[in-house]
Amino acid sequence: MNNTNIKEVMDQINISQDIQKKIIRNLCKQTIEERYQYNYKPKYVKKMLLSAAAILLVIGAVSIPVQAGIRYLVKQRMESIPQEEMQNTLTMLKSQSVSADSFSRSYSSDEKERMTELFQSYQKGTFPEGELLLLEEGTEIPENTLCYEKITGCFYLPDRSLTDEELLQIIDFNYKREYSLTLNPEVQSMIELQKKEQAEIKAQIQKQQSSISEMEAALSAQKWMDSLFGLSTEGMEETIYLDNDSFDIPTYHVTYDIQSNCYYYFSISTIDGTVLSFQRNTVDLLELPDITESQARLQMDENYQTAQAILSNQAGIHEDFTNVYCHYIAADGYITSRNLAYFFLTSSEKIYKVSFYSGTNEFFDYKQVSPEAYRQMREREEVTILSLSPGNEN
Repeated sequence: MNNTNIKEVMDQINISQDIQKKIIRNLCKQTIEERYQYNYKPKYVKKMLLSAAAILLVIGAVSIPVQAGIRYLVKQRMESIPQEEMQNTLTMLKSQSVSADSFSRSYSSDEKERMTELFQSYQKGTFPEGELLLLEEGTEIPENTLCYEKITGCFYLPDRSLTDEELLQIIDFNYKREYSLTLNPEVQSMIELQKKEQAEIKAQIQKQQSSISEMEAALSAQKWMDSLFGLSTEGMEETIYLDNDSFDIPTYHVTYDIQSNCYYYFSISTIDGTVLSFQRNTVDLLELPDITESQARLQMDENYQTAQAILSNQAGIHEDFTNVYCHYIAADGYITSRNLAYFFLTSSEKIYKVSFYSGTNEFFDYKQVSPEAYRQMREREEVTILSLSPGNEN
């Protein structure tokens, strides 16, 4: 089912259990670009995907001990908000017909940087002293004052730089909107479905002769974060859940997220903690300017070597590669795909994908790809495929 069809189903009053399951399974697979394209509008599938994050917060699906205190503080704050206020927030969301928030101006680079820092502080219990000013339809927009027009979904940012308090109010408001969706009967049914599904998969894992815990899965993800990017996950919003469908075995999905800034998604084997796939998205990298095909090719050899090192050092893959290909999409001399993907083929028919943001050495994702999926990819006429010299760095 494509996104258009899913949206049509979600727009209906009744949501089937099959669709609800797909929503939960795909929760953490959305890139920042996708997750915020339909930011906080309940009539759209992306909004419902965001609401699933709130569901996981409500039911306590995340149970990473080292992070539990951070998440608990946010949950405690949301639960302390009067039910009437949450219901009013939900009513506001239902009344909006626009598909995305709008802004009177863009955030400055300084505001983006402070927003990231304040989001981490918010997770640790630094909350705003006041609340975002909400305006009814037809109300005059106050000059030089941060406010949000409810019916149009527009944030009016003052011409001056936003204060830390104002940025915290925006973060807090976004959480309230997301959490308010759990009052929706349809979302409540999703909560019950999620509880049942998670319990069933956990019971299945317990029957395995060997399996790892949620904490061990998180540690595996955190090891990659540290070795690849030198990043700590402290202060990020974390989510962990299980599914049976992404791979041939029950799989942990672990994400680390800073609101509207960066997103790291891991799929991890419940058997031995192996990272089965990884994807990284950051706002700055999504906003990179278009590059020419010749500019991208200048980066190809360096990224090829880096990709081999990632397979060896991070993924623990030391096989000999029979062929290596670089895939990308270009038009009129410019790269139109967001990334350049390297596919490493082995004699055992295993295929490993490592990709980078186009024209940069910034790692984008890693995944083992099935031969059939790769065959279909090669048949796409718009894809440019370059053959590289196979080899590995053991």
